[in-house]
Amino acid sequence: MYTLSNTGLIVNQNLARGVKINVMDVEKGKIAELHMWQDKPTLEAALMYPGRYVVSSVYTKDNQPILAASTDRLHNIAGKYVGKDDPICIIRTQKDFPATEEVGSAFSNPHYVAGNTRGSHHMPLMPVKINSPASINFAIPIVSSLVFSMHNGILVGPVDGFATEDWDYVRNLATKRAFAMRSQGFFHPATLVPSELEYAEGYRARMNVVWSKMRSITPNNQQKTTKPKPQKKSTKPKQK
Repeated sequence: MYTLSNTGLIVNQNLARGVKINVMDVEKGKIAELHMWQDKPTLEAALMYPGRYVVSSVYTKDNQPILAASTDRLHNIAGKYVGKDDPICIIRTQKDFPATEEVGSAFSNPHYVAGNTRGSHHMPLMPVKINSPASINFAIPIVSSLVFSMHNGILVGPVDGFATEDWDYVRNLATKRAFAMRSQGFFHPATLVPSELEYAEGYRARMNVVWSKMRSITPNNQQKTTKPKPQKKSTKPKQK
C-alpha cells in the first residue's frame, strides 16, 4: 500500500478513480469485494492480520484485471501441515495499470511475512535474483520477479526484475532485519501466533503438557491451601 510513492494514483485517470480489491478469508474460504477509495479503512483493518485476510485479486473500476494472487493455504485445506506455501502473483503493468516501478516499490522496503524456519516465524521478505539459492541462515523468505512484455499477443522475455544493483541495497536491509528479528529467539513477534504455526500439532502437544499441570489459583494469585479441620474433643463422663 505504498500510495505516497505511486505517481500513477495522481496522474493516471483510470487508477485515480480507484480499484476493486477482493479480500479472501483463508480460514473460511470466502471473498469480500472492497472498493477504493471509500473502503480504504476497511481494507487496512483486514490486512492488519494477513495470516487470515489476504488480497486475492484487483480490478479496475471497468473490470479490467490488474492482479491475481494464489492465496489458499495448504494447511487449511488439508487440516494439518503438508508442505510449504509457495504463493505466486501476476500483475499487469503500464497504461491503465500500475507502472513497473510502482509495482516494484511494494518490495523495496522488506516487510515482515510469515514463513522462515518450519514456517513458524516472522521474517523480512527478501527480493532475490532468479535462481538464487535459499539461504540456510534462518531460511529468509525470498521472492523473485519475472518481467515480460506483450508483443502481438505473445509474452516476450522474461527479464529479471530484481537483478540490478539497487536491489542489493534492499537485500542488505532484509538481512539486517532478519538478524534483528531472530535475535529475539522463540518469543513473539519473532514466532507466529499459535493459530498460524505450520507445525501446530507439535505446539499443541507441548501446551497439553502445560495444561495438564495447571492448578486453580485464588484471586490474590496465591495457591489455595486446605486448613486442617479442628478435632472435636470427646467428653466422657467421669467415673466416681
